[in-house]
Amino acid sequence: MSRTPTRAFHGERSNAYLSWLAIAVVAVVGGHALLDGRVHDVLFAATVVAVALVPAVALESKRAALPWEVTAVTVVPLLAAAIAPTFWSRQLVLYAGAGALALALTLEVHALTEIRLERWVAVAVVTMVSASIAAAWAMATWLWDLVAGTAVLASNTEVMWLLLAATVTGLSAGVCFDLYYRHFPGEELVSAPVDGIAENAFAIEAGIDGRPSLERRLPISGRTQCGLVQVLRFGMIAMVGYGAVTLDSGVVVNAAAMLGVTFVPTLLRRRYEIPFDSGLTLWITFVVFMHAIGSFYVYDRSFWWHNVTHPLSATLVGAVGYVAVRVADEHRDEIHLPPELTPAFVVVFVVAFGVFWEIGEFGFDLVADRTGLQMPLAQHGLDDTMSDILFNAIGAIVVARWGLAYLTDVTDAVTDRLEAWSVLDG
Repeated sequence: MSRTPTRAFHGERSNAYLSWLAIAVVAVVGGHALLDGRVHDVLFAATVVAVALVPAVALESKRAALPWEVTAVTVVPLLAAAIAPTFWSRQLVLYAGAGALALALTLEVHALTEIRLERWVAVAVVTMVSASIAAAWAMATWLWDLVAGTAVLASNTEVMWLLLAATVTGLSAGVCFDLYYRHFPGEELVSAPVDGIAENAFAIEAGIDGRPSLERRLPISGRTQCGLVQVLRFGMIAMVGYGAVTLDSGVVVNAAAMLGVTFVPTLLRRRYEIPFDSGLTLWITFVVFMHAIGSFYVYDRSFWWHNVTHPLSATLVGAVGYVAVRVADEHRDEIHLPPELTPAFVVVFVVAFGVFWEIGEFGFDLVADRTGLQMPLAQHGLDDTMSDILFNAIGAIVVARWGLAYLTDVTDAVTDRLEAWSVLDG
């Protein structure tokens, strides 16, 4: 029987030997980097070892391992960095290697869980995982610099090029992931249980159905919640009016856009019967109000307001990602995200979205520098960028851990509505 990607996880002795050899090489190189104080090399080596050990730990077998070709690809950036001529080139090579690690991790998820992904979705997932890995490295290095007083991350521009390199190579790795499976036409992107492992070993129920709605969980009545929504809307109307009187187009645009967002739940509830209760509507309205008042007055005068609004925004982004994947899961046979992976997907989705957003702001800055034009988005230095990513991650973890239950009725209603329209049936 021909060797396939999934069969490599099923205890091939030669594959396991080669994979363990690669892990040993990484451990030696990583240990040497630790002694030399090379932070990025240590982070990369630790990530390679963690990813490579997942099959052996999950399947409780020393012979369970990634295909050795994939393991070897993850080692190449570390070896290349060891001979890179400059500190900057070493950093760039390592961050570019995030794509290979993302490919390996995605392959493991396919082999060890009941996930199913259409190929274009798999490419997107590899890209998001690569961006998230790079963001985690950058956050860890930034925090190390703050604690140790070092400057491993020299500037915001340097960090953005590193994150961009990881994102581009992640996209390339996703395409390679797709091409890799095309060599095995009978091998679907879905798990095949290993001998001796029960099929339901990885099918863990999420346990989020049947929870009280957010409206009922809040310590105020639904009528009071609706009243607060109206108060916040009037506040944003006042901001629009002030901006119009003072001819401040930035205030007008920001406040008006945020005000428009607050009416989206109402529109969806009345027109399409999507059950946005008053608690969810208040949550959305509060988040956009915080952004509106920040743009209106606070952002330029207080650093902490920015750190409050980013995790709040991350909860909304995570909610959108959760609803999207649940709806796709229900309507596409080729897509299935097991409940135990849903929180992790939400976190990766939010962190990756934050990285893409920062790259977009960086692009605006480059255009502004070259043209002298004023751009709608801009970055304000290394600490600003890294704190944005850090607080995005915090917001993602909060909504993934505690917020998904409150979105169940909304996702079910969206699914039913799209089913009636037959929009996603394939």
